[in-house]
Amino acid sequence: MPVMDANQRKKAEDALMRKAEELVRRLRAEAETGAPDRVDAQAATMTELLKSREFPSVRAGEFRDLTKSIQRNSYQRSVDALLFQAERCGHKGDDKGRNEWLTKAKDHFGKAIRLGADDEFRHAVERRVQAALLTSKDGVDDRTKQANARKLEQHDTGAKPPNGIERRRAIRYMDPVLTVEVDGRRFTTVNWSIRGFLLEPYHGELGVATGDKLRLDIHCAEVPGGGGRQVAHAVRVDSDRHTLAVTFPEMSTVVLDLVHAMKDIGIHPEPER
Repeated sequence: MPVMDANQRKKAEDALMRKAEELVRRLRAEAETGAPDRVDAQAATMTELLKSREFPSVRAGEFRDLTKSIQRNSYQRSVDALLFQAERCGHKGDDKGRNEWLTKAKDHFGKAIRLGADDEFRHAVERRVQAALLTSKDGVDDRTKQANARKLEQHDTGAKPPNGIERRRAIRYMDPVLTVEVDGRRFTTVNWSIRGFLLEPYHGELGVATGDKLRLDIHCAEVPGGGGRQVAHAVRVDSDRHTLAVTFPEMSTVVLDLVHAMKDIGIHPEPER
């Protein structure tokens, strides 16, 4: 391959920069009007362009980050639209349709997170998912409304969390109680959510430390055949209360499916007071 002189290299770099800028315009247009997979296709083209030997290395990182940001925003908008459809189905009493939309939303949610969506987005989506699961043609389940009212009252009159930011990532439920087996040991839930469990009684028999990986077998006596296996990590051991707190790497599909099964047989999980 012939060696370029400075003038030829400058022309090649300018041509590649113009292509990259045009791709960014197309990416933004697709993100506003098209499906995220079409944005991904344009992003793949950008990735190949940035691999060119002549592309200015000092600008490649800038375009790479910009492309990722546009992809992330596209998936975030998609999640919002999909959850809106799920909520509409819930209000119509169409549980099957609601669950189908939630499944699509979860897929796009995972992609948004992998692309760098922040905790604020994550927490907002997880709460909307749980609210959608408890929504029927009669509206949001009364116990969920009451729990939200109590939480609002606490926020208005009680002590504020650090920096005024609510740290809890998901609504916790007390009832029905779930049974969890870990390495042949059986525990029950003090509370549970799509993000993790608080288990009892725990007397140190698993010998786990914070961060240790666990495999949970989850069951619910009220839902025959419901539950499944879920990977979790230990986050807290309370030797005084004999409890073990575990968290999931992401929203648990096992718990989501279990909530769907509860709804199908008329069980509405009781939020923690």
